Amino acid sequence: MTVTSIASVTLVRFSPHDGDHVRTAELVECYREVFADTPWHEWLKCPQCQQYWGKKDGGVLVTTKFRHCGTPLVDFWSREQVVSDLYQEITPSASCWLALHASSVVGFCFGYAISVTDLEKKLAIRFSHKLAEDGGGVVAYQDEVGVLATFRGHKIAKAMFANRLEDFLADGLRTGIVRTREFPEPSQTFLWYTEKLGYKILARYPGDDGRVILGREFKGLKELLASS
Repeated sequence: MTVTSIASVTLVRFSPHDGDHVRTAELVECYREVFADTPWHEWLKCPQCQQYWGKKDGGVLVTTKFRHCGTPLVDFWSREQVVSDLYQEITPSASCWLALHASSVVGFCFGYAISVTDLEKKLAIRFSHKLAEDGGGVVAYQDEVGVLATFRGHKIAKAMFANRLEDFLADGLRTGIVRTREFPEPSQTFLWYTEKLGYKILARYPGDDGRVILGREFKGLKELLASS
């Protein structure tokens, strides 16, 4: 197990396949909490019409008794779904780092190598670009990065990103791809990737979806990351 300390936060390499079910359960709760917050607001949803709300909407939902379309709201991300996704996404060959504070998971960052063709199928959007041709069509998909709201602003995500980048480079990967949100409320990852790290928009989801695909070559990224 590789450990790196940052003030009161420790970064630890992790895989759910290692059998640490307690740590996996902590990651699940951290994941659910991060995406229930800004800018995703994926906390509760209506099982009928699929409209969804974030933690910021708690007051409004109290007045509706947490119902919509005559039906009780359900978790946007159920624990069962998150567990299933984690085991599927964080394979033994993936790079996954957790941020721990007092042994509790407060942040996560994971990604893996994948062919452009398979990634386009997974993300349900085409983004073919000359960047994706480097490395024989295999890219590093920077799947998720998130930190609990109370721990943001301390460069924890940056430190996890740096560790994951080292793993990608060690595996010979040359290009990074990420999906994030541009509007109606740009995520911090979108602003950081585009304004600080030089990632370019490769594709936008249609309509008012708000999500975008970003990408860039890894060459020079370590130096840029160190100065950001």
